[in-house]
Amino acid sequence: MESLSDQSLSESESELDARMRFTSLPRPAKGTDGARFVSGTHVSNIISKLEEKSKVVSFSVRKKDCRMSLEGSMEGVKGPLTIAAEIFELTPSLRVVEVKKK
Repeated sequence: MESLSDQSLSESESELDARMRFTSLPRPAKGTDGARFVSGTHVSNIISKLEEKSKVVSFSVRKKDCRMSLEGSMEGVKGPLTIAAEIFELTPSLRVVEVKKK
């Protein structure tokens, strides 16, 4: 006979398996450089806000799925500044946004 704790564990594992199958966003890699923050905002809202802020500083925006590349229009000593932003799903209601200089 299955104990109560074993049954709870089984249900938790099956819930986790179900969520993993329906996850459409990639998971963040460990040990990467750059800034990260967590947001409960929907992915499309995060992308819109990044686009809005990049226009203020005259950056061009390229996006593909949950990845964005923001490139400055002015040449610096090492060329134009390019910033990569990637959005990962941490849980169904939380996203991790990773931003790093390229």
